[in-house]
Amino acid sequence: MQNPSTPKPSLNRPGERGAALVMTLLIALLLLGAGGALIATTAMSATTASDSTAEMQAYYIAESGMQSALNALRGNTKPLVTSTDRMSFRTAVIPDISNGPGNTGALRLAGWLPYNDRTNPSSLVPVTIGSITGGYRVTVQNLDPNSNIVQFQTSGWISGSDSATPNQRTFGTVGGTDEVTIRYNGQGSTTLNPDPNVYPLTVDSQLGSFVIARPVTSTQDGVVIPRTDFELTITQTLPWVASAVFEASVQGTVNTTSTTLQVTFHKVAMKADGTNFALNFGGGSKILNLNYTASPGTTAIPVRVTSPDPKRLLLRSYGFGPRGSEKRLEMLLSHVNLDFDAPAGVTFQGADDCSAPTFDSGSSGAKWYSGIDYSGVDPQRPSFAVTGCDSDDIAAGIVKHDTVVDPEIGVLASDDSVAGTVERPNFLDTANKARSYLNSLQAEAQSINRYYKPGSGGTVTVNDALDSPTFTFVDGDCTLANGAGFLVVTGTLTMRGNTSFRGVILVLGTGVVVRNGGGNGNILGGITIARFDRTTGGFLSPTFTTNGGGNSTIQYDSQSLNRALRSGSNVSGIREF
Repeated sequence: MQNPSTPKPSLNRPGERGAALVMTLLIALLLLGAGGALIATTAMSATTASDSTAEMQAYYIAESGMQSALNALRGNTKPLVTSTDRMSFRTAVIPDISNGPGNTGALRLAGWLPYNDRTNPSSLVPVTIGSITGGYRVTVQNLDPNSNIVQFQTSGWISGSDSATPNQRTFGTVGGTDEVTIRYNGQGSTTLNPDPNVYPLTVDSQLGSFVIARPVTSTQDGVVIPRTDFELTITQTLPWVASAVFEASVQGTVNTTSTTLQVTFHKVAMKADGTNFALNFGGGSKILNLNYTASPGTTAIPVRVTSPDPKRLLLRSYGFGPRGSEKRLEMLLSHVNLDFDAPAGVTFQGADDCSAPTFDSGSSGAKWYSGIDYSGVDPQRPSFAVTGCDSDDIAAGIVKHDTVVDPEIGVLASDDSVAGTVERPNFLDTANKARSYLNSLQAEAQSINRYYKPGSGGTVTVNDALDSPTFTFVDGDCTLANGAGFLVVTGTLTMRGNTSFRGVILVLGTGVVVRNGGGNGNILGGITIARFDRTTGGFLSPTFTTNGGGNSTIQYDSQSLNRALRSGSNVSGIREF
């Protein structure tokens, strides 16, 4: 039993004195740290939000630069310091034009975009977003640097020639005093390399030559060479594989020491995937006079060759926003070279068997058809261009003649040398040529992702801006609301009375155009209609019908056509870098 007087063990722990204070201080320190972290995080969030806003503004400024440059490259803006009427893929990559005269640094479209100082490579195009100001700088790079190099050769065919020697034909009696041989000597492989920095990229060359040959026994004067068809084919291998055909006729007389023989070409110029081959006879003449003083007499065919535009450009936009923010975007642009000429406001290719077309110009007195150039540049053309056997049917289908400007009708022909005729586009010479042309347009559209095919029984609706011309290929039925550029339709094209369009409309294949309803739409440029099967056969009879009121117009317009031919560009990709 414990003695009560024995002291109990002490409950005090001297080694633990002040622990509560330490714990309190530690907890307070922890809370202080957490509070500080919260305050820092809050402050950083505000800064991050501010930086994010600045970064987003720089992004939109860079995007603004992309859109402005794209607008210039599509020919929608006039030059600021250059003499070139519209920008193109070629002028975009020539320093004196892209940057302005004398500025040979990085290509940056300073001749087209409003930089603060075009002579300073670091200068920016100013951009204001509310109270925030910034700017962008654009650069452009040619991804087809050898597109200036043109390589080609030629061959020829003379009507009535032997299949073994298609390039020559003998007239008169073989072995007789009137024997005359007309021969075309093709141009061998020729490479032209114009300076890519001097615009335009043009070099003079030749397309072969004509030879008049007479044996010593051929002594008769006044040997008549009747009108004989001739075709000169250009086969291009650089910068891209392509071909073009000059059509012509040979006619005149040959004497022993002279000749009146002439070669009359149907066109002054032809294009092969953008390369322009222009006959250089002087004054825009289509006639080549063949020289002859003795056998053989040789006459060269002079030509002026202009290199095509590059097909790919890399566009970069550097956007600079507040707080030192910067964003960079790059865009790959793809381009196709389009070729077309409108002989009238509306062109009909009729059936090979002269089957009557279905045509109705509309009973409304407010409709208007005209071949007068809306832009006032080109000479007047007929309101309608038709094949010869359809002219009476088209005339009968013009319900109100006071709505069609004279000359109402022009007859499509191989050339326009006869009064009342207009030169037929080459692709309408035969249905096979039309098929080939249509197939090439389809391939071009697919290459830049501008090919559209509606589902079974469906239709594609085109409703684009009038100031942004684009290349569109609809493989089937199409409803056109509005648009601009180069439109190809293989099915039925349906338009409303208020439909407006500026550029080229090709309805090739089904060959049916229907305008329904009232409205005040204007079609400026040129419409061409031809009906044919996509695989075989000749031309069939097309259809064009109009009904409804309103002040709608279809009129030839050279400016809209020119802009349409430059509309074959598309954005292939865009990314930050």
